[in-house]
Amino acid sequence: MPGYSVEPMPPSGLKKVKTAFDRSVKAGRFSERQLYELTGGLREWSLVAKLSRELEKLIPPAQVQVVYRRILRAVYLIELVKSDVTSTKYDVRWTNKFEKSDPRKASFEECLAIHEALCKEILVLLPDQVFQSEIKIVVPWGLSPHEIPIDYVSKTAIPIHTVRNVKILRDPQYSRLLRIRQSLVDSQLNPDFQLFAAIFDKIRVKSYLTDRALTGDYKTNREKRWEAHPGSPQFALRRDCLAVELALIEQLIRFHAFPDGIIQYLKAANLVGDVGKIARCPVTLDPLDFEILAQEVTEPTHGKAAYQVGHLNPLKAGVGDEFRHHPANISWITEDGNRIQGHLTLKETRELLLRISRNYEALAKNGLI
Repeated sequence: MPGYSVEPMPPSGLKKVKTAFDRSVKAGRFSERQLYELTGGLREWSLVAKLSRELEKLIPPAQVQVVYRRILRAVYLIELVKSDVTSTKYDVRWTNKFEKSDPRKASFEECLAIHEALCKEILVLLPDQVFQSEIKIVVPWGLSPHEIPIDYVSKTAIPIHTVRNVKILRDPQYSRLLRIRQSLVDSQLNPDFQLFAAIFDKIRVKSYLTDRALTGDYKTNREKRWEAHPGSPQFALRRDCLAVELALIEQLIRFHAFPDGIIQYLKAANLVGDVGKIARCPVTLDPLDFEILAQEVTEPTHGKAAYQVGHLNPLKAGVGDEFRHHPANISWITEDGNRIQGHLTLKETRELLLRISRNYEALAKNGLI
């Protein structure tokens, strides 16, 4: 980015910072706060210090620390699924756990270059009022851990984690999503904010985390989708995950008995348009009821959920947006609909239901059932 020269960190400082990262991921329990304390050398880097000073003109010092920590998380670290596929564990981008050909691997020096480029990009964007408003909303948002608008330019870049392929996400739909979120969980605007926070947790899991896949070339289990192997069907760019979240919220607003006052507020704020028809399960075509969802979120029963979130078509079933983690392939679905569909595509499921219906109708007409 033009206009910002940077004084490089001395080699001795770099070595100390790299050692801090290496030690932090080897600890029994990773601590983001402890990593913050151990990487003080990075904060003394003239570019990082300048960004901190500029951010403090916009947000409190505690939130500036949050920005710093989230940048570290996005640039230098990754959560890899464990070998037994039971959970994930933090590691550095230069870990030797990566196979040599894994496109997600990046040297410490490359991560440092990404960090530098992002700081420069943010400094250029900071005077923009829309970007300022996004920062003010996303930094205190705690329902999507580590969220910061950093994304890959291309999922097919090899390697993927490079200074040329990592950018600040700029998308008006992301700005709209942030404002809708803020409206729904603001205690002063919405008396049911705690209910919506619980619903957001349900949405978050399906929007951002991989499904459990124990077979195939790429085993996954609740990784961040943009940190899965790019060759995996479970991989998705961060912007696609954000778009999935927005799609699920917009479907939610169309549930029967969704609070009308909230709809009117969102319309007045130009955050949603015409709500349209009542949302229905794509398989059973039963209308989706907000009161049922609210009841099960408020009083959950382990292993049971009347309403779930699913892909309309399995991620391995084909190519194109309708077969990947994308708004065109996501929907709320009833428990019955999910059970009926199984691993079929939506088209195959509907064809099966029509065949069953025709069979019943024909047999009943002839008195055979």
